[in-house]
Amino acid sequence: MYICKIEKDGKQYRIYGENGYEFSLYYSEVKRYHIEEQCELDEDVLQDIYQTVLYKRVRERALYLLERRPYSILDMKNKLKKNQYPEQVIARVIDFLVKYHYLDDVNYAELYVSSYSNRKSQRQMRYELAQKGIDKDVIVTCLSQKEDSEQECFQIRFERYIQGKDMCDFKVRQKVYRYFYSKGFPGYMIEQALDAIRYDVE
Repeated sequence: MYICKIEKDGKQYRIYGENGYEFSLYYSEVKRYHIEEQCELDEDVLQDIYQTVLYKRVRERALYLLERRPYSILDMKNKLKKNQYPEQVIARVIDFLVKYHYLDDVNYAELYVSSYSNRKSQRQMRYELAQKGIDKDVIVTCLSQKEDSEQECFQIRFERYIQGKDMCDFKVRQKVYRYFYSKGFPGYMIEQALDAIRYDVE
């Protein structure tokens, strides 16, 4: 790889090749590998940087992130990409995390559904899990185990939301319907609750 530019960025130095930004190293590492502008970096040296220095750094970063909260595989990939780590290093770190079960999309989905089933509709959770790269079959399986809790979640939120509202007013009822439908709750569930309110009033 041909080194076009080296740019100081805080405690690190950004290394640029012919295709733009490649990676960042500390000053001691730049000196150790004799990296200079307008010089060719041998392939074996480049791979040593990837497989030792950067791999260790990215792995430690990923483990630190996982200590703070769980991640799906896709979430972790995207997080590391935002830090501008080389893709081949990210791929190797992800393989390590999956192999040793630091990342597990099934466990992540189960934990997510367990945590949010009393606050979110199944449709909303299905959408959010899909956005996190969770396999469709995994989502279906996890949500099927919490179908009963969706009704409970809706009922609690419904009763709280309608407090102080004139539920005899047609426009208010429409507004309530639109609100819960936008949150992903099934239309039949909302209609049943509204009908029950109407019968109580009558």
